[in-house]
Amino acid sequence: MWAALVFLAFACQTPPPNSGNLVRRSQPLLGTFVTITACGANRDQTERAVSIAFDEFRRIDQLMSIHRGDSEISRVNPRAAQEAVEVSTDLFQVLMAAQEVAKQTEGAFDVTIRPVADLWGFIWKEHRFPTQGELTNVLARVDYRHVELNLEGRTVRFRKEGVSLDFGGIAKGFAVDCAIEKLRTFGITNAMVKAGGDLRVIGAPPGRSTWEVQIEDPRKEGRRATVHLRDAALSTSGNYENFFVVDGQRYSHILNPRTGLPVQGVASCTVIAPTCMESDAWATGLFVYGADRSLSRFGRRFAMRFVLGPSELEGAWRVVQTPSFPLIPNRE
Repeated sequence: MWAALVFLAFACQTPPPNSGNLVRRSQPLLGTFVTITACGANRDQTERAVSIAFDEFRRIDQLMSIHRGDSEISRVNPRAAQEAVEVSTDLFQVLMAAQEVAKQTEGAFDVTIRPVADLWGFIWKEHRFPTQGELTNVLARVDYRHVELNLEGRTVRFRKEGVSLDFGGIAKGFAVDCAIEKLRTFGITNAMVKAGGDLRVIGAPPGRSTWEVQIEDPRKEGRRATVHLRDAALSTSGNYENFFVVDGQRYSHILNPRTGLPVQGVASCTVIAPTCMESDAWATGLFVYGADRSLSRFGRRFAMRFVLGPSELEGAWRVVQTPSFPLIPNRE
């Protein structure tokens, strides 16, 4: 599941004073553009730290990408239905975290969603309408409870044939966290790592107290929401990056694992959390879980913001959010 774009407002502003050692670089990784901005005491050391942080994205891609036949998850998926498979520490950690979010959201977040995403053509962006019979057949293989984890042996086993894992709703967030940790090992305390709609910041840019981040407007009218962040992660899931439209109805890649259908009525969900793995998974899970239930049940745990809209051709848009969401008033 791809997260929606967020923008770093700081990058468009005049560089602040004392920014000589600020390094900002972008690379295409994990199916999106990854941007790392870091400020250290020594520019050469900061450049090296940023390069090594980028390497973390390549490492996570090698572990968790379903688009690579040589990734660890591509090797695990067909075997785990036959036997318990020992997996790497990182893959097991992410899978445990995913299963916990799945339990708390009553299956709204579910890494076994891949067979349904394949059916709709969202994995390779070859969109199609599945038949009800196809959906019924595939949904029998989609349920996080089909996945059995053994902590002692660090193994994964599927309880049903045809189960397939897709970490698209959590892997980028985990990669962001890994990159942040690499930067910290070089003594960097002020940085932002952004991968598409997932980002995490530590400290603040030179001369400022927070990072200023803009969240994409689902209506594509340039009305981006702006927030201040410090030592936090933010992720946005939206219906405006991978979708198709038929008769005025938008069908997006964010699917309800229980029905197999694209979620309707929600345009975007933004979640702020301590780590990017959390914000990534919860933004997807709460998008599916729904605004009212999410705000009621998890509104004290996370700062969150929903943009609600039934269709790109209907003008009914509504924003709901927790009081804790750090939105900056519109300057217009």
